[in-house]
Amino acid sequence: MGNRIKRRILSFVLTLLIVSLFVFSSVSLALGDSSSFVLSDEASSIAVEDYRRTMGLDDNIFIRYLRFLGNFFTLNWGKTIGGEEIRKVILDRLPVTLSLSFYSILFSTFFSILIVFFSLQKRGMKESRIISILSSAFLVLPSFLTSLLLVLIFSLWLKLFPVSGYSRINNGFFMHFRSLFLPSLTLSLLHSSLMMRIMYSTLKESLEMPYTNTALSKGMKEKSLVVSSALKPSLPIFFTLISDSISSALGGSCVVENVFALPGMGSLMVKGALERDASLVSTCVMVVAFLVSFTFLVTDILTDAVDPRIRRSNEKA
Repeated sequence: MGNRIKRRILSFVLTLLIVSLFVFSSVSLALGDSSSFVLSDEASSIAVEDYRRTMGLDDNIFIRYLRFLGNFFTLNWGKTIGGEEIRKVILDRLPVTLSLSFYSILFSTFFSILIVFFSLQKRGMKESRIISILSSAFLVLPSFLTSLLLVLIFSLWLKLFPVSGYSRINNGFFMHFRSLFLPSLTLSLLHSSLMMRIMYSTLKESLEMPYTNTALSKGMKEKSLVVSSALKPSLPIFFTLISDSISSALGGSCVVENVFALPGMGSLMVKGALERDASLVSTCVMVVAFLVSFTFLVTDILTDAVDPRIRRSNEKA
């Protein structure tokens, strides 16, 4: 068990190093830097050179990468081009994105389990087509179009939820949840498409195993069979689906947060990209990469804990 955890932690660190190299290279090779945004068009070449020297933009790219890597792991993230502490800005915006991701995963899991369990109790071609049609529809619709449709229905027509804006949980849970309902629902529809397909096929396969037929012959009810006999063997895949949903929610928050004017990490990255703030964008991407990698690390550990087959295969390896 200890060796497996060590290998996963090592993989976690290597993943962050690879992501940091890719992110830093992409930002560094992009045309222009923050000097073109901060300084006016009439600024002299001397003023531009002084600014670049002060910000360390004219240093060797290898030195800048090592400095970026060291600053990130020591939480010395520097300042934005507006003079704000990057760490303070990210810590202020991160709870918005985490709340959005949490509610979207909650919605997608609830909808998927509800629809899949209903279909499994029937287990007919009609129910299978319903799963296929719903998942395909959710997958095909892009996030921005889904956002606009939900705003049109729930905000403009029914007037149930606000069009945009964010209310912190300090102002009351109801107002907080109400401000995040539509953005979370938008993200959850995309997650539900994949989750419904995989959960349906996995649970259906488990229900067709010999031990489930034995349980039915002994008088176990269909609902109890789905929950007790089919769900437990499918927990590793369920954990993987949850971790994939978390990574998709964190990565797909840019579009949704900008559509609904949410002050989260996604809108912060877009703002930093428009201002060509390399430090801000790089740090935001690294924070998201850290959260996603950490989620996969926890998922691997939980999967090992609930699935003895994976434990035995890892022990042999």
